[in-house]
This record gives sequence, C-alpha cells and structure tokens, in this order.
Amino acid sequence: MSTDAKKSFLILEDKNIFKGLLILSLPLMLNNLLRTLHDIVDMFFVSRIPGYSTESVSAIQLSFPIMFVFIALALGLSVAGVALISQFVGAKKYDDAKHYAGQLVWVAMIAAALFTATAYFLAPTIVSAMGATGYVFENTVAYIQIRAFELPYVFTFFALLAVRQSTGDTLSPVYIGGAALILNSIFSPIFVQVLGLGVPGAAYATVLGNYLLLPFAIHRLFFAKTGIRLNIKALKPDFKVMGMIVKIAIPASFGQSLTAVGFGVINSIIFGFGVATVAAFGIGNRITTLVLLPVMAMGSVISAFVGQNIGALQKERAQEVFKKALILTTSILFVGAMIMMPLRPFIVGLFIQDDPVALALSVEYLFFILAALPLMGVYQTFIGTFNGTGFTRYSFMLAVIRLWGLRIPVILLFREFTNLGPSGIWYAILISNLTMAFVGALFYQRISFEPRVKKLREAKKKKRLSALESTS
Repeated sequence: MSTDAKKSFLILEDKNIFKGLLILSLPLMLNNLLRTLHDIVDMFFVSRIPGYSTESVSAIQLSFPIMFVFIALALGLSVAGVALISQFVGAKKYDDAKHYAGQLVWVAMIAAALFTATAYFLAPTIVSAMGATGYVFENTVAYIQIRAFELPYVFTFFALLAVRQSTGDTLSPVYIGGAALILNSIFSPIFVQVLGLGVPGAAYATVLGNYLLLPFAIHRLFFAKTGIRLNIKALKPDFKVMGMIVKIAIPASFGQSLTAVGFGVINSIIFGFGVATVAAFGIGNRITTLVLLPVMAMGSVISAFVGQNIGALQKERAQEVFKKALILTTSILFVGAMIMMPLRPFIVGLFIQDDPVALALSVEYLFFILAALPLMGVYQTFIGTFNGTGFTRYSFMLAVIRLWGLRIPVILLFREFTNLGPSGIWYAILISNLTMAFVGALFYQRISFEPRVKKLREAKKKKRLSALESTS
C-alpha cells in the first residue's frame, strides 16, 4: 500500500479513529513544538540583556499580537485551502484539488505583498496606541518592522501546509520547522548578544533563518513525491476560484485576526498594571502553549479528517471524528495541566531573573490558565470541525465571542469595579473559556456535513453536458 493510500485509509476507513487522529497529529505536534520553542528561544536570549530583562521580554510580548494579526490572515488562507482541497481529495477529484492549490498560492503571494507593507508602516502607530514608551516602544517597533519582511515566507509556508495537510501529509512542516528552530538557535545569540543588537537582533535571526528555508518550501510544493503537486497549469489564474478561497478564508482569517487584535487590547490594558504584569502574561502564555501543542495540532488534523469524509459522503464518520476528538483533546490537556501545575515556580524562574514581582505574578497566572486548560480542548475541537465542514463563519463567531464578547468586557469590569488587580485578568480568562464551550455546542447543532464543493462539481458537470449537446 502506497503512502497516500495508507493516509487515505486512516482518514476514510480505519475504524480506530483515535489511532488515525494521533498518528497524523504527531508530526504537527512536533511542528507546533518547534514553532513555540522558536519563540521561546527569542524570549530566552532577550531576557539575558543586562539591565533590561523584564523590559525586553515585554517588548517581545507586545509584538506578538501585532504580528499574529498578519500571521492569522495566512492561517485563514490555510484553513480555506484545507476545507476545499481535502473535500476534492476525499471525492478523488485530484485535478480539481491541484487547481485549487495553485489558486491558493496566488492568493497567498498577493496577500503577503500587501501585508508586509501594512505591518511595516503601521507598527509605530499601533505600538504607541498600546501605551508603550521609551525602551519598550523603540524595541517593539523595531522588532515588528524587521519581522514584517518575514511575511512572504509565512504565507508561502501556510499555503504549503494546507496543500500537504489536505492529503494527510503532516511531516513536511516538521522538516522545515525543525530546520527553522536550529537556525534561530544559532543566529539569535549571535545577533542579540555577540553583535549586541538586542531585541531587534532576535527579529533579524528569525527573518534570516526563514528566508534560507524558503526555497525548500517552494520545492516541496512542486516536487513532493506524494500527495498533491503543483505544476505550471495549476498556477493559471482563475479569479472565480480565488474568490471562493477568499470567501471561505475571510471568516477564519478575521476570526484569528480579531483574536490577535483582542490580545493587543488586553496587552494595552495589562500594560496599565505595569511591565511586570505584561511579562507574566507573556511568559505564562508561552509556557502553556507547550501543553496546548498536541491539541492545536489535532485541531488542524480534525479539519482534514472531517473535510475528506464529507467529500467522500461519509457524514456519520465525520460526526464520529468530532466526538472522538473531543474526548482525546480534553484528556490530553487535563493530564498535561496536572503534570505542569507543581512545576510552575521552576519553569517561570528560567525566564525571570531579577524581578520577584514578575515571578510571583507569572506563577499565579499559570495556576489559573492551567486549571482551565481542558476547556481549550473543547474550543480547538469545535474550531477544527467548523473549518473542516467549511462553516468557517462559526469559527469566526466563536473566536470573536470568546474574546470580544466575554474576556475583554469582563477584564474591564473587574478593573473598574473590583480590587482584584492583575488577578482579575486571570479570572476573566477562566470565565470566557468556560462560557465559549456552551456557545460552541450551540453552533455545532447548526452545521451540516454536506460538501461545500458539491455545487461547484455539479455546475462543471452541467457545463460539460451542455458542451457535448452543442457539438452533437
């Protein structure tokens, strides 16, 4: 049995859905781990800048939601690609899958050019609006402007991720992610400490490492030995298909982007509590991301599983994937949270060297976020299922309600009407994650498991029949 056939069997036929989810998720888990370690490497080395440890960590943290706004747009394109391409693969319409993959690359390249310029020129205005001043302002702006030139690579990578993931190939991103981590681990200390470039040095290290890997990502798109491979014919512009990709990508992209903007708003609120609280928030999020990695990977695999089974007209199996994934994700996060809970002081101590206030706040924040972690398994399972069915508007609505409808208003209420201080932020996060589980369940009742590409296939069939009739 070929590699492609084995992956197709796992997704469409194997009765042990748990096994299929785990096997295909493991490479993505490793890739997510590598991406998180990549960010932690930057934070680790800038935290060693003499006299500016907490301020440098805060600069990295403030830049994260701004950069993630643009990364989220690339992620939205990836979601749309998986939703459409995987359904064609499940229906064994490989030429259509290849055609859509080519149009996805076109959309990614156009978007990358646009958002690179946007990120570079708007960085000072956005960082100023977040309340940063002095050292933190200067270094956050420099970090964002340098990393803006990383976006062409980011959009290409997410296009590759969608194309490969749609056919069950979750290994390709691991190779590239592993190489990126190695390069960043080499370049970061050189640029940050040896050359004395400080926080901007971490950005230079990331951009350089990624551009060295860009040719390998492009090669994988065109010359992979398995799955969907692009060719010149697939890259012929088709504006109708591009429009369909954008239409499905918009809800997912804007959902992720509004989440990133929301975290920027939260950062600006947190900044009012002092630099120590910002550092605690950033460190806590980076650490808990390590526990979230398996579930974040599984959310992506759920999309491919659901999409291919819908394309193969296996509605009941697609629904069973949701149920099994829900059990798996919540169980993994519960175990992970219990393991990390007693290790909080030790882990935080690796990043906070000379600020006991920031250390105490980080340990406290980790307690709350680890306690609520299993709820993120529920969230990721809903998001993966909504994306796989093509109902990305529900992914958008769930993300917006969780952050803008719940978390931010509750943080503001606690800040204005209680004496909880930074603890009010932690309580708000717990409340928003608990509530969105019920909201997600309501949305799930409203989705269908019918192919989103079915109408397009029927239209093409009618067009062919009309052409035959006109020539007969």
